Amino acid sequence: MRIVIAEPSAIGRKIIAGIVEPDGHQVVCAGDADIALDFIRSGAEFEVLITAIEFANMSGFELCWEAKLAVAENRPVYVIVLSSSRDEAKLVEALDCGADEFVTKPPRPSELLARLRAAGRLINAQRELIHLASYDALTGLRNRRAFFSDLEKLVEAGGPFSLIMFDLDHFKRINDTHGHDAGDEVLREFARRAAAIDKMTARLGGEEFGLLVRAPISEAGFIAERIRLATANAPFETSAGPLDVTTSIGVANGAPGMSGEQVVKEADIALYASKSAGRNRVTLSRGTLEHGIAEIRIDSVRRTG
Repeated sequence: MRIVIAEPSAIGRKIIAGIVEPDGHQVVCAGDADIALDFIRSGAEFEVLITAIEFANMSGFELCWEAKLAVAENRPVYVIVLSSSRDEAKLVEALDCGADEFVTKPPRPSELLARLRAAGRLINAQRELIHLASYDALTGLRNRRAFFSDLEKLVEAGGPFSLIMFDLDHFKRINDTHGHDAGDEVLREFARRAAAIDKMTARLGGEEFGLLVRAPISEAGFIAERIRLATANAPFETSAGPLDVTTSIGVANGAPGMSGEQVVKEADIALYASKSAGRNRVTLSRGTLEHGIAEIRIDSVRRTG
């Protein structure tokens, strides 16, 4: 694991690093809480913070609290507070500030390494829970919850983005004719082909998929058309034999001032237009276009640059 050691004493930092580095851990040392917090806020990867309490400008309790706030919600971090005091009030304050462990200084090597092994087990378990909460079990793609969470962040950021909605054509017929196992194989293969073009593709439920891209609608349409071609140009190998599969696609632009619900509605309207026009096509939402382009093909995108 990568460990941040925040300790004002150079000797203390050397002692702690000397315990954990031979056990295979990578160490980043900071003699000041502000320096440690700057490193944490930079987005650098680490799993464990080992911090003292006594610093000149910020207490270890504050560092513990700020560190937990600074890391992304999908990044579990384990915090060990070190103190030469055995004061119960300090132990309680450390735990209230988000610490996971309280260890007296100087730390005993066997105890500190055991705490780190426990930290590793807990971090792995938390990562698994985060993965289960954000990814679809069947396809391995991001799930509906993660997709709409990302959508709200893009709306709040106010930057330009586009939303692509996919629906596999006649999927019910595949399930009814060839069975649900074959249907699941189709979903997994579509996910594989779509993710090869953009790994942020998400499964929204059933045969519906979505993709958010930080790009104008014309560029998003090009990505959508690539996924359409990747779907239609080669049969899907399943336990029921090779199956021809196509997808209908709607694309909408996330214009400033639009809510997430409005962008989804525009993409749904475009998707319905693709279905109504015969399926296996990409339609750009007229409601979010400056020009009245309705359908996109990869050749026309190339011609217009």
